[in-house]
Amino acid sequence: MAENQRELAWNLFSELRKEVVESQRIRTQIIGFKITFVSAAVGVITTNLGKVPTILLAVPAIAATFFDFLIYGYAFSIKRIGYYCRRHLEPILRKEFELPEDFLLWEEFLVVEPKIRQAFTFSGNLGFTVLTCAAGSFGAVNNFQTTTSLPVLLILGILLALDVRAYRRSRRFRWEGASRK
Repeated sequence: MAENQRELAWNLFSELRKEVVESQRIRTQIIGFKITFVSAAVGVITTNLGKVPTILLAVPAIAATFFDFLIYGYAFSIKRIGYYCRRHLEPILRKEFELPEDFLLWEEFLVVEPKIRQAFTFSGNLGFTVLTCAAGSFGAVNNFQTTTSLPVLLILGILLALDVRAYRRSRRFRWEGASRK
C-alpha cells in the first residue's frame, strides 16, 4: 500500500507542477497582451483626440480590469495547487521517501523562506490598471455629459473596486502557515 501511496503522491505532484508551469506561462502571456493592448489603445485614442471623444479612454481602462480578472484567476489557481501540494502531497513524499526534517520540499521552502517572495509583481499590474482607470476617468470628466459620463465613471469605479478585491482575494493561500504543516 505504501508504494502505491508514494507513487500516487509523486505522480500527482509531478502533474500538478506541469499545470503550474503552464498556468504561469499563460498568465505571463495575458500580462504581456494586456500591457500591449492597453498601451496601444490609449496611444491610438490620445493621438486622435481631436477626432474621437475623450470618453473612449474608458475602453482600455475597462479592458485592463477584465485582463486583471483573468490574471488573478490564474494566480489563484497556481496558489491553490501549491497549497494542496504543501498540505497534502509533501507530507506523504517526506514520509515515503524518508526525507530528513531539515530538508525543505519546494512548497515548504516558499513558506519558510520569506526573502524569496515576490512582492511587487501584482502590485505593478494593479498600478498599471489604476493609471489606466485614471485616464479613463479623465476622459469621462473631460467634456462631461451626464448621460454618458456618469455611467462610465460608475462602471470604472465598480470595476476598479472589484479589481482591488480580486487582487486581495488572489492572495488567499498566500504563505499561510509559515511553520511546517
